[in-house]
Amino acid sequence: MSAISKLTAAFASATNEFTLAAANFSIDFSLMKVEAPVEFHGLGRGLSEHRRMEAESGPPHITARKLGALFSDITPLTPELVKAYGRRVSEIADNPEVNPQGQRTMVFGKHAGADGTSIWAAATSGSGALHIQLLTCMLARVWDGPEAISVWVELVKERKEDIAKQCEDGHAVPYGAVMATRQEISRDQLAEWDASARAWLRTADQAKLLQQKQLMLIIDNIEVPVNHDMRVYSSVIAAWKTALQALENLVVGMPQSLHQEGSILLALSAWHLYPDFLILKDSIKR
Repeated sequence: MSAISKLTAAFASATNEFTLAAANFSIDFSLMKVEAPVEFHGLGRGLSEHRRMEAESGPPHITARKLGALFSDITPLTPELVKAYGRRVSEIADNPEVNPQGQRTMVFGKHAGADGTSIWAAATSGSGALHIQLLTCMLARVWDGPEAISVWVELVKERKEDIAKQCEDGHAVPYGAVMATRQEISRDQLAEWDASARAWLRTADQAKLLQQKQLMLIIDNIEVPVNHDMRVYSSVIAAWKTALQALENLVVGMPQSLHQEGSILLALSAWHLYPDFLILKDSIKR
């Protein structure tokens, strides 16, 4: 081994030793908050005061921070997708048919309007958390509540084990990810997170009813599997990463072929983004 290789390996080992030691400290993830991207501000204004407080400092925010830190380093950078998603959720939140402002003064006003709690919690927790919210919507679109929560439990468990193995093998691991492995993410927290995303999907489906129906007609007539991996963790992570990168490309105007990537169609239906389609007859059921 060359001197440079030895130095690199020693540095990586020292970095991981420091990271693991530092992770033993108790971290209050509720204290960490960032400014939401400007594209999401319309959603923030559309939330009830109660939901906004929960999203910024309550359990949903803590869950967003933990999940975002745990998974943030494995996703591609998607700045344009994040902006497009922010504009879309703000547009939906501004729709008076799904988010009537007059309900704020009623007895149950704090619970009125669109439930964008998970989105605002993610938006005030960083881009990694926003990627997590997008994944949550994908899982909620495929599975019912109990199944999706079980998938989340497995994803968290496997990701923590993966990070631990990387540390043992001497690989450099982001400090935030190692910190997140020390945090408990309970099934109840994941259930609350999933429920908020499902509530948002119902709202967004209603707000974009025509476009969503048109998209679902296309999806229902195209036989494309999400992927062929039968293992939950690797299958979900691969589908998520593929969808993030493909939709980033679509947003910036780069054409994408969907004939082998059902994950992209799933993401479009869950994120309420509607690019132009060119559909060939051979891809449609007869």
